Amino acid sequence: MQRAKAIFEEITKNMIYSLREIDEVQIEKIVDSILTSKKIFVLGKGQSGLMGKILAMKLAHLGFISHVVGDVTAPPLEKDDLLVAISQSGETSSIVTLVKKAKDLGGRIIGITSYPDSTLGQLAHIVLKIPGKMKKVEFPVFSLLGDEKHKNMSGALFAANVFAVFYGIVCELVAKTGQSPQEIDSRHANLE
Repeated sequence: MQRAKAIFEEITKNMIYSLREIDEVQIEKIVDSILTSKKIFVLGKGQSGLMGKILAMKLAHLGFISHVVGDVTAPPLEKDDLLVAISQSGETSSIVTLVKKAKDLGGRIIGITSYPDSTLGQLAHIVLKIPGKMKKVEFPVFSLLGDEKHKNMSGALFAANVFAVFYGIVCELVAKTGQSPQEIDSRHANLE
């Protein structure tokens, strides 16, 4: 249990430092893009893909038409639909390939990455930089997974930060649309 508590503290401390670097202007642009989109698609691999699925689910709970790229029930992306692509490195080849295709189809791209100058960052219409591992934070327990050179640790820290930012975006959308918790709950899955 000691390790679990220590890891919780390390991840939380990293989130606090990381989230101070989030650009609020970019968050507003993302919120406005979601509000004006007919359909929203999310794209990510690994832990980033899991965070994308959470965003798609929460958007559906808010009444937006949202889909996960690669899901067999996803419809085609059409002109002016929104694609939220998540890649810490911004260089994940499958993500970059699909972002290029979405852009060719007339989609609007939001890139979520730690590296705004990456290929994803250059392709995106809106780029939100979300840091992964902060140099100000020590990770004596979590570093059992590695350091900034190891994908398990850096990917988990990036995913935790993305999780917090996505919930911030969702809460901003709730405030802007004036929905009640009861309305949101009414769209929650009931075959569980």
